[in-house]
Amino acid sequence: MTTITIGSNSYNLVALPAAPGFVEVSFSMNDTVAEVLSPFSRQSPQVQAWPGADWWEAQATLPPMPRAQAAAWQAFLAEMRGKSNVVQLGDPLGVHPQGAPLGVPVVDGSNSANNMPGATTLYTKGWKTSTFRLLLPGDYIQIGYRLHVACEAVNSDANGNAQVQIWPSLREQPADSSPLVLNGPKGIFRLADNKRGWHSSVAQLTSLSFSLVEAR
Repeated sequence: MTTITIGSNSYNLVALPAAPGFVEVSFSMNDTVAEVLSPFSRQSPQVQAWPGADWWEAQATLPPMPRAQAAAWQAFLAEMRGKSNVVQLGDPLGVHPQGAPLGVPVVDGSNSANNMPGATTLYTKGWKTSTFRLLLPGDYIQIGYRLHVACEAVNSDANGNAQVQIWPSLREQPADSSPLVLNGPKGIFRLADNKRGWHSSVAQLTSLSFSLVEAR
């Protein structure tokens, strides 16, 4: 377990056991949006999204395991200490981008007004100049310990700059020239519940799954 600092917050980061891998990881996106619905026409003339109130949730499922493998995962759940500590998790099918991210892309913080907390546009630089489809919709981007997804195709201008539409919104303002992690991107999560457990069968196999929510 290591201690990391994100913004003004410190977290105890627990490592996932090396094996076995998950048989399924389910991710869900959450936004906070208020709607005023007419009781007569059923139209929604007023819809208000709450800035920054968007977050990841995940469900991780492991295969049935013999005692020797299950013990490491039981110890992991114990070390998480309920919702106290955090773990990094990524989409196992999103390890590599679908686009062709040429260049050395980093955060463009040359303008202090760029990339403020709550923003859904990420200003970047360092891409190969005048290039299309550097990233494709659905490609993941890790900034620091935060996981984001590109909402649109990313194209660079003649200076190698690109504006990336992302979800969820930025949590903190990243430092200028912070790297964009595009291979093996992960986010930071805590357990969704303090209660966790497993099932042991007469076949001497243990089944285990757990729910996670983005650490904010």
